[in-house]
Amino acid sequence: MSENQAFYFFQSMQKGLNTIGYQIDAVDQEAYFIRITLSFTSITENPVLFIPAWRPGRYMLQNFAANIRDCKSCDSSGNILSIEKQNRSEWKVLAKAGSEIMFSYHYYCRQMDAGGCWSDPSLFYINPIACFMGVTGQTTDSCKIVFNLPETFKIATGMNKQNLNTYSCPDFIALTDYPVMASCDLQTFTYSVGDIPFYIHSTADVSAFPETFVSDFQAFSQAQINDFEHFPEKEYHFLLLLLPYTHYHGVEHRNSTVICLGPVTDIKEKLYTELLGICSHELLHSWNICKIRPEEMWPYDLSKENYFKTGFVAEGFTTYLGDYYLAKSGVLSIDWYTSELNILLKRHFYSFGNDHLSIADSSFDLWVDGYDAGIPARKVSIYVKGAVIAFLMDIAIRKSSNNNENILSLLKSLWSNYLTTDSGYSESDIKVLFHAYTNNTYTDAYQHWIYGTGDLKEDIIQALIYAGYTYTEEAHTNYLAGNFGILCDAHYVVQSVDPSSPYINSISKGDKILSVNDRAISDYTTEELVSLTSFTAELSNGVRQWKQEIVINEETYFKTLKVEGKGL
Repeated sequence: MSENQAFYFFQSMQKGLNTIGYQIDAVDQEAYFIRITLSFTSITENPVLFIPAWRPGRYMLQNFAANIRDCKSCDSSGNILSIEKQNRSEWKVLAKAGSEIMFSYHYYCRQMDAGGCWSDPSLFYINPIACFMGVTGQTTDSCKIVFNLPETFKIATGMNKQNLNTYSCPDFIALTDYPVMASCDLQTFTYSVGDIPFYIHSTADVSAFPETFVSDFQAFSQAQINDFEHFPEKEYHFLLLLLPYTHYHGVEHRNSTVICLGPVTDIKEKLYTELLGICSHELLHSWNICKIRPEEMWPYDLSKENYFKTGFVAEGFTTYLGDYYLAKSGVLSIDWYTSELNILLKRHFYSFGNDHLSIADSSFDLWVDGYDAGIPARKVSIYVKGAVIAFLMDIAIRKSSNNNENILSLLKSLWSNYLTTDSGYSESDIKVLFHAYTNNTYTDAYQHWIYGTGDLKEDIIQALIYAGYTYTEEAHTNYLAGNFGILCDAHYVVQSVDPSSPYINSISKGDKILSVNDRAISDYTTEELVSLTSFTAELSNGVRQWKQEIVINEETYFKTLKVEGKGL
């Protein structure tokens, strides 16, 4: 950096001792790279810059530092300052206290999901938590952000706008929670709930959506705000990255959400309920997790794991109520809601991690192996089993209160606690609240739901009956899964084996069925396969091949509960 460049940048930031300046350059950069430049006055000798080790909404360690290269630093006169790497995510600048420092680096933006970053000639999209460095000891300093993007780009973000390309945030933690999307093709649709403006920013134009999509968004937003009686932000932004290929991902933020969904050609019809579902879910996070938060994350420590066991509240409650609000608001039908309940139950009963790790420990272990399925049946999903537990807690509260209270009452109590104490909740807080709403009649059940193992089948049946549903038990409709307990993908690679299957000790996830009765399995029609009551399968695990005799018996596998009715 030249002396003139450094001087200009410091002047343009109008820095003070309590302001960190950020300039983001996405013009004339190497493909998929952006340049980020920080300017600040160091309050310590040899200041340390860091990039977060994880992001809220994804409770696993990340490796954002792997996308960084070309770190450089100079003072306001353009004198080069030495940099020493401290560990994988920290950089020390050798400078005196009080020095005006400029620190720049290139960041690789080619991760297209709701938590990533992307930069190409048609789209600029970042999650600041993934690409912005903070200054140790100065994370409470205010931040000023300048974007140097193509002139035709329109910017969408929940940040406070100062002028055309300049924004501000009160501190670094706040800055990390404002995603930014920009494009020359950006479309923005608006609606209001009371005096709260909502913005839907989309990479696709209005033709991608049904005619009712803005009013549908307004309806579920109104329903949520009506129940909580207060919205925690002054405005809200939906950032919709609608892609040409199959994708599904969403991430919550303090006053916005990023949704990656595709293919875009299917949004109007096939994927519209998916779009509504994920947007309702993420909006509900404005209360639950963005504000109503476990004490282990109060405040966030972005440098290391934040272990917590209440993922069933953070994600389970949100998953359950996100769908609830679409039905309650009339955006989607009760029949749709029942079909979603059936999908939830399938996902739950097909997860044999139910027998091996509690939901509390599965929440804790997100920090061990993330969101991948991992080894067979190791853990459960805090979204899926969490939503099932939310349903059980909801019915328990309804039953104990003669339907005068429900799980939303519990969540609103947590919201009220946040408003009055500005603090997080503990495991004990959740337990005490639940037992207060259920008159201590579910103490053993709650302990089992949260800290025990098993699929909770009998508890689910009783809750379904109370809710007014009828149910039947059904095996998987896939021939190999339902009759032999072997669930494969379209290429006959085994995805899961029912523990009650006689083949649990000989076949496992990742094995591939090559042939049936010495004929390639891919050559069989569905009708030919289902006519077989016994056969010899040849399998491979990539190291060895073997033959396995497969014989049908009276048992069926991958069983779930199928429900019908309207519910409460």
